[in-house]
Amino acid sequence: MFRLTKSVMVALLILFTTSAVSVGREQESDWHKVTGVVTNVDGSRIAGACVSAMPTDRSSAGTLECTHSDQNGVFTMRLRAGRYLIRARDEAEGYPDPNFLLSKDPATRFPEVLVSHSDVSGLSVVLGSKGGVIEGEIRERNNGMPISKAKVTISDAHDLKAFVEVFSNQSGHFAFTVPRKAIVISVSASGYKAVRLYDGTEFTLSGGERRDVTVELDPSE
Repeated sequence: MFRLTKSVMVALLILFTTSAVSVGREQESDWHKVTGVVTNVDGSRIAGACVSAMPTDRSSAGTLECTHSDQNGVFTMRLRAGRYLIRARDEAEGYPDPNFLLSKDPATRFPEVLVSHSDVSGLSVVLGSKGGVIEGEIRERNNGMPISKAKVTISDAHDLKAFVEVFSNQSGHFAFTVPRKAIVISVSASGYKAVRLYDGTEFTLSGGERRDVTVELDPSE
């Protein structure tokens, strides 16, 4: 029967420990720091913007989780080697989410970056023009009760293929940050007649504008 001597056991322990440290270092070296600044089209820095890395090739392992810019608009994230599109959004401050076709804006600048053997710094991420926020309540006309899960369709008035759909919560409330362009809005819910806000008339919210609306739906017959 084979038995390990004390010297052999010590040698194996050293080997295993060295290998573990080597693997740990190798895994750590796979990650690199990526830093940059988020600004608006005027060059002002934006604090609290949500910055994410979208992989643009199969070998990349990006993160769709937000890394928020600090009070100076600076963001820092760690990424594995690969190619990424660095995106940002900040609906709370009136900047529409550029992931939606409705909010497509040529002023937006999202850099594509190759992360390979070293850290990446000096990235410039530019959000588009500031839009407005529309929010409101969806209620039944007869009794004023809130309607949950009502569908609010917000469309580009001049390109109806560009639209988003949001839904009211249990209190009948909805909110969405819209781009500064002409839009039309329709509202529908199961068991109710669909309506068009302002009878289908297009309207535009200016940058930073907030508009509250109340939509009343009639039960369908």
